[in-house]
Amino acid sequence: MSGETCVSMLRYDALSLVDNKCIHRFNSCTRQKLKEVLAWGVFLDGLSRCFASNGEHSEGFESDQGKISYYAGLMENVDRSEKLTLNGAHFLGVFCGAVLLLRIARYLPLLLNVYSLLLCLAFYLSYELIYKRRRFPPGPMPWLVAGNMPDFLFCSSIDDLFQSWKKRYGGVFTVWIGPIPLVMVSDLLSIKKYFVQHAELFSNRWRNHVTDTFMGGVNGVVQIDGPKWREQRRFALHVLRDFGVGRALMEGKIMDEVNAFAAYLRLNQRRVAMNSPVAVCVGNVINNMLFGMRFPQGSAEMHHLHSLLDQQSRLVINPIMGLYIAAPWTTDVPLLNGMWNELMAIRSELYDFLQKQIDDHRSILACGEAIEDDFTFTYMREMEKRRQTGADMGYFDDWQMKMLLLDLFFAGMETTVTTLKWGFLLATIHPDVQRKVQEELDNQCMGSSVTLADRPRLPYTQAVINEIQRFANILPINLLRTVAEDVSIDGFHFRQGTLVIPQISILMNDEHFFPDPKQFRPERFLDQSGKLRRIDEFLPFSVGKRQCLGESLARAELFLIFSNLLKQFEFRAPPGEQLSTRRLLGLTVSPPKYECLVETRKRDENHNIV
Repeated sequence: MSGETCVSMLRYDALSLVDNKCIHRFNSCTRQKLKEVLAWGVFLDGLSRCFASNGEHSEGFESDQGKISYYAGLMENVDRSEKLTLNGAHFLGVFCGAVLLLRIARYLPLLLNVYSLLLCLAFYLSYELIYKRRRFPPGPMPWLVAGNMPDFLFCSSIDDLFQSWKKRYGGVFTVWIGPIPLVMVSDLLSIKKYFVQHAELFSNRWRNHVTDTFMGGVNGVVQIDGPKWREQRRFALHVLRDFGVGRALMEGKIMDEVNAFAAYLRLNQRRVAMNSPVAVCVGNVINNMLFGMRFPQGSAEMHHLHSLLDQQSRLVINPIMGLYIAAPWTTDVPLLNGMWNELMAIRSELYDFLQKQIDDHRSILACGEAIEDDFTFTYMREMEKRRQTGADMGYFDDWQMKMLLLDLFFAGMETTVTTLKWGFLLATIHPDVQRKVQEELDNQCMGSSVTLADRPRLPYTQAVINEIQRFANILPINLLRTVAEDVSIDGFHFRQGTLVIPQISILMNDEHFFPDPKQFRPERFLDQSGKLRRIDEFLPFSVGKRQCLGESLARAELFLIFSNLLKQFEFRAPPGEQLSTRRLLGLTVSPPKYECLVETRKRDENHNIV
């Protein structure tokens, strides 16, 4: 006899026990007890139906209704009965319980699977939401799989989001980029402790599929660490010093580009789109230093190169790059690899530009022509000298040279160009600030040009440039660093490879140090006597061993380009237009494209404004 047949017979016997005749054998003192038993019978029948497989025990809705009516009739008889016995009610309850156990026994494997699934889910949630976060600094609760990426994607302002997290969790907190923890250090004391006092532990770079592929391995200087980074950085700094970065030699080259920029503005006065001429001006400074060449203002090729860098900046911060990092195989999936193909196309064009410059330099060296020194020639001669003397080549090779040039070209272009775009925009939006700068320049700089030697006499101009850097705050997230070895600081244990960064953007937006941080107010950098004031929390070039390689060059460019153009021109918003300071996120934060009216300031023969 099958289990199903046995169950059916037992259920039939149980029902027959409670017919009208059987009920009258019980006394009234157990009437309520039997009534509850009969009610359980209705419930258990329904329960067993719920666990039944498709089509089995399907007696139809009408049959169910009949059973329920039958039980209900029995309960009415119970209400009228005066002769129920307690033993009979107990017997009926035990019998119905046995029937229930037999009916659900066959579904026990299914129940165990459900319980196992729920148990696994509980363990998974406990690990994701509690266990894996226990050794990291506190931070916002991550979403499953996505981490805190939804918080970034759906926030109206990433700066406000960071400030809210700092207020809630303190100056050191953890956010999750998908499944990857990222520790943000955002108060000055902790930044100095982590990245200055323990600089050796917090200076490594994060290797991942995107950067390794773009750079053709561990190459360049920005995304590498260890002995190769130390050797290549030391060489680059030595060459930059030899080229006069921060001294009169480099100042002259910057002023050549300032004069070319000014000539372009005079020819194209009135309505000028500032993005392209700013990019050509700054780009030519770095091109001259790296390759000994320059582009004319209005150059389509230089405009295209800047456009490539701008597209790269936008692409690498797109959330889908996190997918490419976590699952590199997705770069080959047609429906997912659109942005990856765009990034590789940009890489190919940048490689072609760099290779052309390298080939031209090799041709010149092969011909024995007289050359004007630049970074590429210097690197080539260093490799040749080591080959001829049999010295250790170290990490010097052709591919490393190409990637080092790419890093210097991008770093020398993108950050300075972006800051100057913000600078001319803010000077246009705030004509009162522009006027004060011009008055100071007119009073302190008698000649036609502003020089680096004039800088100490121009506190307000320097304060404006500082406030432009603070307000623009162009690095939304600093370049990622990793911990070199296991270390414990401030009660937190960081394992080797943990991502930890100095989040300077939070510091420069902190209302405790910069009241009304969203207001453009250069006076915050001046003391009561009008002298330039040092603010320790102002760190636009980062800190520690990873501090900006070209800081002195960038400072010189910002000062000379901004001050000389404001001395010579008026910048105004077009009539009826309100220029926007909306922040466009990428590797750097850019302003929207804008145009301004440019007009030459009139001067007499003594260079005084008339």
